[in-house]
Amino acid sequence: MTWPQQVGDLLHPLEDYTRLHAATLRRHGGRVLDLSFPNPRFLHDARPYEVLAELAARTDPLDLRYSPFGGYTSVRLRIAAALARAHDQPYTWKSIIMTAGATAALSVTLRTLFTPPERVMLITPCWMDYPLYLAERGLGCDLVPAAGDKRLDLAAIEHAWTPLTRALIISQPVSPTGIVYRDEELRALATLLQQLSPEHPAVLIADEAHRDQVWATTSCPAPAAHYPHTITVYSFGKAWQMPGQRAGYIATSPQLAPCLDAPRRLEQGMRLTGHAAPAALLQHLAAALCDVSFDLTGLADLQRHARGELAKYGVDVLPGDATRFVYARCPTGDLPTFVSALAQRGVLVLPSTVFHEPGWFRISLNTPEPEMSQAARIISEVAHA
Repeated sequence: MTWPQQVGDLLHPLEDYTRLHAATLRRHGGRVLDLSFPNPRFLHDARPYEVLAELAARTDPLDLRYSPFGGYTSVRLRIAAALARAHDQPYTWKSIIMTAGATAALSVTLRTLFTPPERVMLITPCWMDYPLYLAERGLGCDLVPAAGDKRLDLAAIEHAWTPLTRALIISQPVSPTGIVYRDEELRALATLLQQLSPEHPAVLIADEAHRDQVWATTSCPAPAAHYPHTITVYSFGKAWQMPGQRAGYIATSPQLAPCLDAPRRLEQGMRLTGHAAPAALLQHLAAALCDVSFDLTGLADLQRHARGELAKYGVDVLPGDATRFVYARCPTGDLPTFVSALAQRGVLVLPSTVFHEPGWFRISLNTPEPEMSQAARIISEVAHA
């Protein structure tokens, strides 16, 4: 398969779904129960909006000046200190590269630190565009299915490893499943990576975009605390309930192999790729909120309600502890037909084929409990039609 064909094949699933999404909105208008993309229609915690309004009200021209390619030093200092406390790692301001969300962080990391024909391994199901970024860069991509319970399958990782494999991407918590990897899983993964790449240590890229949406457990272990050659990417938008504001960062582990010279190269990569640090006001917001623990009571209540409603109708829901998502098994043998039939009834969910896995669908908890109950009932009716 040629490079343009590979990129096109990766672009099409979401583009096809977006057309279904648009047609459903045209057909049903404001009656649509849109549980597809994570765009919540109400706030669980209004503090980020209040802080943003306060910052905007007292901003002067110097507050909105150009920032260095890696972001304002004062902001990076605040975030490094907060991350050092959260991960128990000695991050410095140079470890932090401010980006326009986790997507930019991933793109810059992959384009800057890896070169074809090197390969990167992914655990499926995974975020839709990991393979797209790799294909655009010309990097090899190896998709490794998770275990049956959607946790890490170390034997499968070892079997798929190649002499050209240079990195593994995982998300913690996992998107789209909501699973949180435990300390013992991450320790075992670290041991395996050290065994598989003893001379030139592989890089573990930890996508922590949903780290502040852990609703059912008090622990979300940091991969960087277990494996020294870790790069963490993060998005503030998920925690703030402002996903469209695009603010995040790359954090290089203080123990990352010195030969990579990662912080300097990543800052250069921001310039080389045409990326810029987030808008000035969002950087100041990140500094103001990087130590804030958000109120997840509403998310936890909505998660339990949605899972209970789906279980009541016999839908097989994957256990999860984090994210705004519910991952459920398709109750029929035909996922595309099931998703299309739901759209005909005005309910939008994402098929797992977007996440490089067959047979499941993802719900985003965008609506209050009454609408979630209505959606669960329609899902059941379509499943048993």
